[in-house]
Amino acid sequence: MAIKTRATSNFRFSKLLDAFDDVFDSYFEQSYEDLAQSARNTIKNSTGLRKLTKGTVELRKRNAYRKNKGVGSTSNTPLLHTGKLLKSIKATKDGVEAEDYLQYHIDGHTIGKSKWAERNAPKAIGKEVKPRNPFFTAKGNFRKDFTKGREKRAEKLIKKIDKVWRV
Repeated sequence: MAIKTRATSNFRFSKLLDAFDDVFDSYFEQSYEDLAQSARNTIKNSTGLRKLTKGTVELRKRNAYRKNKGVGSTSNTPLLHTGKLLKSIKATKDGVEAEDYLQYHIDGHTIGKSKWAERNAPKAIGKEVKPRNPFFTAKGNFRKDFTKGREKRAEKLIKKIDKVWRV
């Protein structure tokens, strides 16, 4: 005796496959925007960023960092001296972009010997500068601003998938 079964479905994987790029590109674009905004918020609030050293504060007061000398900065907010770095953090369709020198803050670096360093901070030459990463915590986790939106992004993604593959 043979039993026959019949199954029907109200979705098609092929429809999802055809729309895969559109569905997931919008998810990633929103994730990149949220990540960029999280980094901007971290810098504005200096939440979880290592404080400035006394030497950096003094260099800011003397305005030693600026090419166009003028009034020094009284800001003690890490990564927020002129605002140029903050304004440069932008989401793109492929990720997040920022001023090139942000990489030194993300990775950390060693202060090299240069005319500027010899003139402004000779005792700092050769010293290691630890990272101040506005995207990740010191333990390598995403910051709270970014993780708060995770559920909303996932819900939107699921709704798009449901919409696309329905028959």
